[in-house]
Amino acid sequence: MAITFYLYDDSGLSVLSDTTELIVAESDLSDGPHDFQFFFGSIEANQQLQALSNPGVDAIVITPTYILPFRANSTAYTLGQSVIPNPTNGYRYTVTTAGTSAASPPTWGTVLNGTTTDGTVVWTLVAEDSPISEIKLATTQAGLDAATGGASLSLGTTILSGVPNAVEFWMRVTNTITQVSSSVGTPELALSINGVKQTSTI
Repeated sequence: MAITFYLYDDSGLSVLSDTTELIVAESDLSDGPHDFQFFFGSIEANQQLQALSNPGVDAIVITPTYILPFRANSTAYTLGQSVIPNPTNGYRYTVTTAGTSAASPPTWGTVLNGTTTDGTVVWTLVAEDSPISEIKLATTQAGLDAATGGASLSLGTTILSGVPNAVEFWMRVTNTITQVSSSVGTPELALSINGVKQTSTI
């Protein structure tokens, strides 16, 4: 069965959330925290969502996740692709000359707008990478103040479909980096959910 539980911006489950929220980060950290309210639920009748691992016992969990890809050996890269080194060094790099990466990692430059040659690829350091600790999750907006950055949030062991059963939660994103990109690039942070299964309640 296809999953019909989604993130919504409203308690009536009529407006699907934009899953690519753009947050403008200021290099002087003056942008302040950005709070977002979500409702997780399904408008389909007589459905329930549970963890795949142990349905009805294990929690359904939302977790902040870092999604910018790691640079890989001997890989073709096109103009504009972004990566982070593996292991990470706190910076993100974007392809400014397309090509194929070397068979081993390069020595990465750590100067903003500086370049690193990697096989036939040229990378430019465009910004610091945002740590997952920038994201806080809580069941209420007030709860965000005491939440731990980067920590997961349990939404319960069973979520029933229908508007009254939607689960509300809040996300706060607080910029902590001072070297930010001036252009829109590959998203860095996201929310992921553990393995779940949807079944009928009738």
